[in-house]
Amino acid sequence: MFKGQNEIRMMWLMVLMIVGIGAWFLNVHALAYLCGIALIVSVIQYVDAIEKPTQSMAQQGQVKLTHTSRIPLYIASIVAVVGGFLHLSGMMALGITLWVFFFLRWLRRLENNLNTLQSKLKHSTQMPLDSHPDLQQTTNLSSQAVGHTTESSSNEIGLQQQIQQWLFTGNPVLKVAILILVIGVILLLRFATEHWQLSLAFKLTIVAGVSALVTILGYLLILKNRSFALALEGLGLAGLFLTLFFAYYNHVIPSLFGAGLCFIVIMAITLYLSLKQQAIELALMAMLIAYIAPFTLPVRDATAVELVTYYLVINIAVAILSTLRPWKILNQIAFLATTVIGGMYAIIHGYVHERNMMTILVIAHTAIFVWLSFRFSQLIAKSDIEQFKLKPALDIALIFSAPIVGYIFIYLMYFHETTWQAGMSLGFAVVYAGLYQLAKKNQSIGLISQSYFSLMLIFLALIPPILLPDQWSVMGWAIEGALIYLIALYRASVISRYLAMGLLIVAGLSSLYYLVDSTEFPTMMFWVLSLSYLTVVLGANAIRRFREQLSFISILFLSMLMLSACIMLIFLLLDYFSGATQFVHTLMIVAVVYFVLNECMIRSRATWSWLLPKWFALVPLLVFALCIVLESSQNGVIVWHSAFERIEFLLACLLMTGAWLRPMLGVRAEKEWVSLGTLFSLALASLALIPQMPFISVVILPLIFCAWSYKQTTSADWQIFWQTRSTLLLMMLWIICSQLFSQQAFQGYLLPILNPFDVVSLAVLAGFIWVLTLQMKHGLDKGIVAVLMVLSLLWLSSYIVLRALHVYWGTPYNDLALWDNAVVQLSLTLLWVSLAFVTMSLASRRKLRPMWILGGSILAVVTLKLVLFDLSHVGTIMRVLSFLGAGGIMLIIAYIAPMPESDQHLISKSNET
Repeated sequence: MFKGQNEIRMMWLMVLMIVGIGAWFLNVHALAYLCGIALIVSVIQYVDAIEKPTQSMAQQGQVKLTHTSRIPLYIASIVAVVGGFLHLSGMMALGITLWVFFFLRWLRRLENNLNTLQSKLKHSTQMPLDSHPDLQQTTNLSSQAVGHTTESSSNEIGLQQQIQQWLFTGNPVLKVAILILVIGVILLLRFATEHWQLSLAFKLTIVAGVSALVTILGYLLILKNRSFALALEGLGLAGLFLTLFFAYYNHVIPSLFGAGLCFIVIMAITLYLSLKQQAIELALMAMLIAYIAPFTLPVRDATAVELVTYYLVINIAVAILSTLRPWKILNQIAFLATTVIGGMYAIIHGYVHERNMMTILVIAHTAIFVWLSFRFSQLIAKSDIEQFKLKPALDIALIFSAPIVGYIFIYLMYFHETTWQAGMSLGFAVVYAGLYQLAKKNQSIGLISQSYFSLMLIFLALIPPILLPDQWSVMGWAIEGALIYLIALYRASVISRYLAMGLLIVAGLSSLYYLVDSTEFPTMMFWVLSLSYLTVVLGANAIRRFREQLSFISILFLSMLMLSACIMLIFLLLDYFSGATQFVHTLMIVAVVYFVLNECMIRSRATWSWLLPKWFALVPLLVFALCIVLESSQNGVIVWHSAFERIEFLLACLLMTGAWLRPMLGVRAEKEWVSLGTLFSLALASLALIPQMPFISVVILPLIFCAWSYKQTTSADWQIFWQTRSTLLLMMLWIICSQLFSQQAFQGYLLPILNPFDVVSLAVLAGFIWVLTLQMKHGLDKGIVAVLMVLSLLWLSSYIVLRALHVYWGTPYNDLALWDNAVVQLSLTLLWVSLAFVTMSLASRRKLRPMWILGGSILAVVTLKLVLFDLSHVGTIMRVLSFLGAGGIMLIIAYIAPMPESDQHLISKSNET
């Protein structure tokens, strides 16, 4: 597996390099830059995937390895990207050169670490196995596990495993060769049909003769090389099938009767050879070619009736084979091919005037698959009853799928004719009642008899909603589905629960039809549908015994019900209310409803089965609240119609925040989504505090929550909440967008820092740094943390200075002209050097080496700025002062703030003393 992953990674890197270089030469520079960024990230992750296991193995083996920081790589990447976007070729070349240098150094050190670890492992493996009891025990357990896996895999093989076994075991080269030859035959037939000057009948006769000879040759070689012989027989039969189709559709065989007779003969030969040689491979190859043969024709498409009739003949052959041999894979492939290929083709190419004939064909196909499931159950029960009882899932699925899919096609064809729908449902119920009585007499297939009984009840349950008119049928589906679902949970019936799920899905899909078809909004229908969905979700989570029956698929289904119910409630309430406040009233009511439901579920001690549906329901509420804010925004200010509307919006968003946070189990189970939803809800609620300054208002409540979480040192849950990437992304989004797009940055401006916008910016910076340090303790890469700290500090502090310069000096603000302004550049240089001075001095006094490196990173940025920007305008006095000021402060730093010694160096010193 790892080898395959490495090959995929190398292919990905090669594709990025090829696309990037090609885009650069084609002057598609944006794509080239994106490929370059993706290449850098992919290479770092690729090497990191090698480095982390190496360090883990070294820690287990107590081997000391050399650690290499990735901060220079990140800095070089940023320099190259910035240079590319600013069209500064020198800066981009410098960044690329530095990146390649530091990356090669990283690889060299990684190679040294691998060599060290390899030599250590060689030394340890020379010790006898008896001296490692843990290793010996692990070996024994591994052997037992392998034996158990082999045994279990031999006893239970599903459809996917059967296909994989047939494709990849034995002689795969032979199978690939056969596949290529089949494609070659198809291309040969198409070419012969269109280009050869001989008569078409003569050409097809030659191909058919060669195919027959290949089949005979394979039959003669069956005793010498079975697999090769079966491959030849399959190839020859495939050629005969394809030639027959080309002959009929090019009118070489003019009558359908003659073509059908030839097809029956070829199919009979296939059946004979498969049964006589006990060769499922031959039957499988012939059936697959037969299913796809109509789509190889170059002349015309078959009608829906023709294709479905043709598939009926193939399925009859499959039924004959399966009646005599328990070859389950043929049943499964026949059902999938008929349903997917034949069903989709009939939907696309079918016409109303073909409905009666299509109904007969659907009933015939359904009867074949009902017989296949019944006969296969008999055969498998006679041969190995215990083995059948261990793995009935696919067989039961086929038993249920065949009649239900057949009935769905009939239901769609007679969508507006309830008499036909109810009559067919009753007919299916009668058939399965008879099969139940027949199967009940055979004790060896008792499970199958119960399946037939369940199918009888399913088709009987479909009749009452069908007989209801129009929209009432949707309400009938929904109410019946909700009742059956709750009864199924009470009686612990999995089949009944799946029936209820199908009824609820049918109700939802039918409601969409009536929504489009009706001239008025169907209020009553959607009220019943949404309440039915809520009843199912709440009932499934109200009792512990019910929750224990829910699988992941069931929980996901309940989540989709909850999502649909929330969306329907929003639209229903919007239809009920009117006026300017209808949006906020709707948001408030739905938020209250879900908050109350959440509290009830907490009292019922519902856990994961409730959390996921609750989160799905809160997502459309958040989107709806965001739409309200965007609708109320005018010229960068949020305009509310009244104070009551603003307070109502605030309370609704706070209720959503409480629903996200309660219970705290959600934070521990899925911290990313919970933290994203909570902070987003808090930010929306915070927008109602100071609507005249939205960029300041949006972070007030999140900052208060952050400060409160910082003080909760005894609770680990709140630290888990802030250890998420979504938290970092939201804070980074505010740090960038607030400085670039805020239109109220100068409101209430008194002095630098002593103004609302600067105070909030520094508070967000403090929270961002705390979140970074918290995440660094729990696995976030230290290099990324250092880069983010430096960039956020420089970004926000620079904007504080830029605002002060704009107020007092009239310099440009958020304009490209500031890069050519000498006052701005001098101020930024002195600011960054001063920050580096403070950081490195404090780090030197307190012996904090990582903090000192952080300050050194700021000095590196200053140096790049001096070389790339200030040096180009060296003639101005401000640029001269930039160099002199920066150099002077660097001298002071070098004197009073040397780099603290590393911990390993201090330990070695203490050992020497």
